[in-house]
Amino acid sequence: MEAPRRYGLIRVIAFILKLLAWLALLVGVGSAIALLVMPANATGGASSLLGAIRSFGFASSLLLGALWFVQFYAFGAILSLLLDIEENTRALAAVPSSSSTGLATRY
Repeated sequence: MEAPRRYGLIRVIAFILKLLAWLALLVGVGSAIALLVMPANATGGASSLLGAIRSFGFASSLLLGALWFVQFYAFGAILSLLLDIEENTRALAAVPSSSSTGLATRY
């Protein structure tokens, strides 16, 4: 027996969180690539400082993009998991028991 689907809004929120996860990863990698290919037009001693800032920005954008990806995707997956558990619990409760005494007397 197929249990009816409930909690549609939570399903939508889980999907949006997973979509935001991929978007955060895309923005993180895109900004890292943009910082990597950005031309350095500083002159003199400032070029070493600019290079250090670009390197830090490259590493931090990759790290933050990956971190946000993991957080958003994990939360969306947890919501999906909880909804699946609830759906399976309702489906199991709808199945009539074959024994009136339950499982405790079998063992």
